Amino acid sequence: MVDAASSMTSRQGAGRLWILAGLLALGLYDGVFVVKWWEGAQLPPLGDFFAFWSFGRFAAIAGAKIYDTAALVDYQRTLVPTLGGGYPYPYPPSFLLLLVPLGWMVLPAAYLCWIGGTFTLYVAATLGRHWRSLAGLALLTAPTTLISVISGQNGLLSAALLVGGLRSLPHLPILAGVLFGLLSFKPQLALMVPVVLFASRSIDALLAAAVTIVVFIAASSAAFGGSIWLDWIQGFPGYRQLLENNQATLLHLMVTMPAGMDAVGAPMIAGYALQLVCAGIAVVLTWRVCASGIGARATAMAILATVIVAPYVMIYDMPMVAAALAIYWRAHPPARLWEVALVIALFTSFLNMIENVVPFAAAVLIFALFLVIAFARDARSPGMLDPEVMP
Repeated sequence: MVDAASSMTSRQGAGRLWILAGLLALGLYDGVFVVKWWEGAQLPPLGDFFAFWSFGRFAAIAGAKIYDTAALVDYQRTLVPTLGGGYPYPYPPSFLLLLVPLGWMVLPAAYLCWIGGTFTLYVAATLGRHWRSLAGLALLTAPTTLISVISGQNGLLSAALLVGGLRSLPHLPILAGVLFGLLSFKPQLALMVPVVLFASRSIDALLAAAVTIVVFIAASSAAFGGSIWLDWIQGFPGYRQLLENNQATLLHLMVTMPAGMDAVGAPMIAGYALQLVCAGIAVVLTWRVCASGIGARATAMAILATVIVAPYVMIYDMPMVAAALAIYWRAHPPARLWEVALVIALFTSFLNMIENVVPFAAAVLIFALFLVIAFARDARSPGMLDPEVMP
């Protein structure tokens, strides 16, 4: 009996060493990738973060004029005279409350604060007090984090808000509601929030989310002018047209079924129909699990369902997928090799999508991963809360 226990402990220790070695190798790859990216970076500097930084600087001096695309692009060209087409501002006015302080800094300092701060929030939201663990190292070295670093985008922030809200929901519903309300800066990633809140009957969180949105509408209106929200709404047709005009250049970054159809030359309406079917399945299964309680399984399913139902989601939004895996696998370690292979294939597809079109791969693999978690045999009662999920 003692020998068997000792043998099992030895195998577990060897397994952890192999995992640690793999994560360190992945971290080395990430470092080399970032250095090569830095050396070969095109204008503007620091990827899309330049856009965020310029938004903050422009809003500080021009307020609601941020939605005047021509004026905004002209200003960006004063910062980088060789800039090409420029960057319009499609986000809600509330996001400017975060971007203006970044705009006060010099660009490199603002970038370091942005990446460092959002990654810290992301790890804290995902792992809480367990951040000093193999799971924490996995989040650091994950390809999804690498993509966030080189793009300078907001995927770490949106993941932190969604994941933090889901993890807080069972015991801190008011905090959860506030985090969900803040996620409204990227509305397409908040589509599953009402499903989760109504299914789990979390009225306190729902009210807190609504109040948070109202407060940020009032604060941004006071800071940038009372007309700024109307200006944002009136700009919707222009943003949609701009997105359609640039579809070809963005296609390789999109993690949706319609993008996959477009990539293979098929009618996009077929992609929307396929996405609608997958989204319907994801909503129904997530509702069923969340109605029994918010545990590791429900949290992971809600996160993956968010990606499945979103009409517009990019590879830089994928840190939430890594968070879903970290949360679920801490409670239910993978018992089958093919599950690990599925995840490796998914993250490999993310890396390939940085420069190449990989039709359907990421969208199909995310849906497959969702179904694996939804129908896992080793999952306990859907409503059973896992300690790892709690802050």
